[in-house]
Amino acid sequence: MLRRTMAFALAAGFAVPAFGQGADANWPSAKPIKMIVPFAAGGGTDLVARALAEKLGAALGQTIIVDNKPGASGVIAMEAAAKSAPDGYTLVLGSASTVVVNPAVLPDLPYDPVKDFEHLGDVGSGSVVMVAHPDFPVKDLRDVIALAKAKPGELNYGTWGNGSTGHICAEMVRAATGIQMTHVPYKGAAPVLNDIAAGHIKLGFADVQSVVPMAKSGKVKVVASCARRSINFPDVPGYVEQGVPFDFVWRYDLMAPAKTPQPIVNRLHAELMKVLALPDIKARWIEFGMTPSTISPAELKAQTGRDIEILTKLARDAGVRP
Repeated sequence: MLRRTMAFALAAGFAVPAFGQGADANWPSAKPIKMIVPFAAGGGTDLVARALAEKLGAALGQTIIVDNKPGASGVIAMEAAAKSAPDGYTLVLGSASTVVVNPAVLPDLPYDPVKDFEHLGDVGSGSVVMVAHPDFPVKDLRDVIALAKAKPGELNYGTWGNGSTGHICAEMVRAATGIQMTHVPYKGAAPVLNDIAAGHIKLGFADVQSVVPMAKSGKVKVVASCARRSINFPDVPGYVEQGVPFDFVWRYDLMAPAKTPQPIVNRLHAELMKVLALPDIKARWIEFGMTPSTISPAELKAQTGRDIEILTKLARDAGVRP
């Protein structure tokens, strides 16, 4: 049975060495820090980034500006971040899509998520969920499968891009059941959800963070989780419970360009740990359906490499193509 749980983690604190002499000694006083977000404003990654930027900026004593760069399944943003100066003034909030899925499914990727970045910490992990328009006649994944079998190729579903985590989740259903659905790629989770709420498309996938507010308002309904049951939607069963042997945990990874000075990496990691321990951030993360993790940056980077190997096999077996 094909089942993989891709869990990622956030580091426990460690001692932060003093800055040496030179330019690093004044960091981050020279200018605001930019946090690149690979997806559109309003989506789950954006919501997490803005909450994190506010608190982390305050901890560092410097403004952090969120810079949304959507498109190409996050490749545009990740490439821009990888090629930025490694001076501590550019960060990127990577996600499962950009850090693990892209290297598993996209040929000639212009960045290497292991070699081209310093991994500062796992901001939190959650789930990707399948959602539908409230009037769409399905209540769970089994209903979707039955409808797709009755109408081969007629069901359209949206995700935030070709080869995205949402696309992987849909392809795993196809591989396990033989159903045929038509993929409609968007440039972010927010546009997918907006079109589902408006009835332009009836079915799609999004990270749970993006879904929570729209589900609470009744604009969309959640029919399945690609991983475990979400703390936000405890009554919605996961794939495995509904007969599809696949379990994928979503995560966010705060990263900086490779060769960022180690004292800066250490400081960013230490301050990130403090921010994630704040009561209001803990409460906000629960709203987003996320749980922080506890491994070091070095362990996180190693885990990323292993997870890419696992998902590469999964994607190959399922026939996922960009």
